Amino acid sequence: MNSFYRRGPLALAFLFLCGCNSLTATTIETINLAIKGNINEIPIEQVTSVEADSLLIKAGAAEGLYVAQNKREGLVDWIGLDESVQTHNGRLTQLVGVGNDVFAPLIKNDPFLLGLSHISDGTQVIRTVDFPLAYQSGLQQHATYTKGPLERIEILGQLLPHQRIDEQIWMPQLHYKATNYYWLDPDSGQVRRSIQHVTPDLPALDITVTRLPDTEPPK
Repeated sequence: MNSFYRRGPLALAFLFLCGCNSLTATTIETINLAIKGNINEIPIEQVTSVEADSLLIKAGAAEGLYVAQNKREGLVDWIGLDESVQTHNGRLTQLVGVGNDVFAPLIKNDPFLLGLSHISDGTQVIRTVDFPLAYQSGLQQHATYTKGPLERIEILGQLLPHQRIDEQIWMPQLHYKATNYYWLDPDSGQVRRSIQHVTPDLPALDITVTRLPDTEPPK
């Protein structure tokens, strides 16, 4: 598994990137806080004041920020003090630092590699998901896509029009099904906000990219 490191130098790097925003461990350990049922909210002013590219994740009543460390062809590693997240063109592909880590890479000709703005209704893929800490590997995840309406959604306190794409997932070995939602910026085609279910043991993650990447979406 291509896991990335936690704590130590990365924690120091995170604090350096955030400058004087006074982000504490409590504001960053979002998913673990949600598991414990804790409440944590970050003011929008604090989110927008971060000088690095960041990811705002809401899980239940908890919120947290993750700063981009590495970027390569749509693959981004986002780090916190105790949790790390990896996304690939907007889809969460790796989660490290929670009770049950997740590894769910994209596959060849994956819709996220080709760009969701060009997806056709009924498109289906089968990915493989691993939960290494639970000693579960090679679990099949069936995904079916449907193009939704153009919706006005909240992005950092503003209502903005975005194209919605629905992703219905089904994991037969776990008898688990859920629907993920992705909202694409109509100009760039980039996923700006999403609601993603990554494991039956975790709450849905409401993920917002604080600013659009400089690179163009895949075509």
